[in-house]
Amino acid sequence: MEERKEEFYERVKRLRIIASDPEYQKCSCPKTACEWHGKCVECVTLHRYAKKHIPNCLQQFVNEKIKAIADIGELETTEKEKTPEDYWVYIKEQDKKMAK
Repeated sequence: MEERKEEFYERVKRLRIIASDPEYQKCSCPKTACEWHGKCVECVTLHRYAKKHIPNCLQQFVNEKIKAIADIGELETTEKEKTPEDYWVYIKEQDKKMAK
């Protein structure tokens, strides 16, 4: 059964409340040293441009879905190694040097 306009409107009102809640606006990415941590629009923009992979904050959610699908096909999945945290520290050190 298709959602009625009134039901859709009520759902959008609930979504607006969620979207405006500061608790849900916090960056959930575990890569806290990343230059774009907390700048989610910029982060997503760069990921969309590169078309290489999805932002880290979405990977766990997507990987769970993919693993469930892979399980149906009796396939195994492995996660790619993450960029080391000290790479971001290095970036910040280099930026400081260049600013001098």
